[in-house]
Amino acid sequence: MKYGELFPYLLERNLVQTRPPPPIPKKLPARWRPDLFCVFHQGAQGHDVERCFSLKIEVQKLIEDDLIPFEEFGSECAS
Repeated sequence: MKYGELFPYLLERNLVQTRPPPPIPKKLPARWRPDLFCVFHQGAQGHDVERCFSLKIEVQKLIEDDLIPFEEFGSECAS
């Protein structure tokens, strides 16, 4: 399952909240993409939700706390 598919589910259940956009760094890292925008960071430019380290950390915490019931997603979780 992709983070973009999981994100609306997490929002609906108040398991995550969006975060304010971080400031654009003066020296852009190699991974920074001006064509991508992150819904977790309220549309911040530079990455998308699939590449969002902050969201990945939040999802990992939810998994460790058994707050994401993957059985609801069935075989979609295998991807």
